[in-house]
Amino acid sequence: MILPPIVIDVHVWEKRNARDRRIWFPFFILWPLLLVIVLLALVVTVLVDAAMLMVGARAYNLTLLLIGSMHLLADTRGTSAYVNSSTTLVDVKIY
Repeated sequence: MILPPIVIDVHVWEKRNARDRRIWFPFFILWPLLLVIVLLALVVTVLVDAAMLMVGARAYNLTLLLIGSMHLLADTRGTSAYVNSSTTLVDVKIY
């Protein structure tokens, strides 16, 4: 199943003054908006692909590109990034 990320958690820690900040971004709130945008884009890409097929022009398969980009977005789930510098530690987790 293709599901976009649910939550993005960003944790920033400054070493010199020992400040700890955590930002929790609920990405699932944007899912309805993302669904509308993807459905509209899917309709447009299918129409463009059909028109290019009728004209006989070279097919670019824009619909497959859109579906592939949705798979790429879904594959970002489970990504963790750690950045450690001399002054700051940043931890990003995508659930």
